[in-house]
Amino acid sequence: MIKKLFNDPLFGFISIGVMVFVFYYWSLDKAPVVELSPNNRVVFVEQYESLVGRKATPEDIAKIENDFIEEEVLFREALAKDFHLIDPAVRTQLIEQMRYQLMEDFQDPEEAQLVQYYLENIKRYYHEATVSFQHVYFASEPDDASTLLVALNAGEEVSGDEFWQGRDMPNYGESMIRGLFGKPFLDSLVASEQDKWFGPTESLFGWHFYKVSAREPTAPMPFDEARQQVGNDYIRSHMSNSVQSFTQDLDGKYEIIRHEF
Repeated sequence: MIKKLFNDPLFGFISIGVMVFVFYYWSLDKAPVVELSPNNRVVFVEQYESLVGRKATPEDIAKIENDFIEEEVLFREALAKDFHLIDPAVRTQLIEQMRYQLMEDFQDPEEAQLVQYYLENIKRYYHEATVSFQHVYFASEPDDASTLLVALNAGEEVSGDEFWQGRDMPNYGESMIRGLFGKPFLDSLVASEQDKWFGPTESLFGWHFYKVSAREPTAPMPFDEARQQVGNDYIRSHMSNSVQSFTQDLDGKYEIIRHEF
């Protein structure tokens, strides 16, 4: 009877299943191995010796191994605690690693490709409009503003308070003026006529009398001058397309919800 049971194919199949089941749960209970492999030990020791300029002692090697084990344990525990999911810095680094991995097959563009990209996106590459102006700064709005304005337009010297960048502001780009003084102040500069004092106009710092002395309109940036920016934009564009294609290919793996705005 027992011999017949052992010869039964069904019994053999069930026995194998039981063994697999037991091995699986045994492996779950087994502690994960943390070890500095011989190959990695050689690499780390060589790096250490190159850094300190001498042969590593047994104590040095023991410390190298201990440091590796401690860091590996901390790393695994950090993963177990999902730190890579909740730490913004780690999350950002992992995302960037994925972006660059998608660029592994990227080939540096030929000059003709960069020129073509430059022409297709010419509106990006320009010298912004600039304004040159003088100003007299007051930390608070002056009481005799109208008198001071008349004096300035008459060519008289008006003191005011000290401004950290001085009184003359030559060839300042509009974006820089907006960032320094605020958009309302820039709008006043752009709207005013040249060679005449206006104000006082409030900025992010205080109050200013100002006189525009020159303006330069926006102008296209020649390719040779814009080449580095074009190259960087070309790479970013390629990366963006690669990421978009990659995420679209994974639409079936995730339930992706996009909202309408």
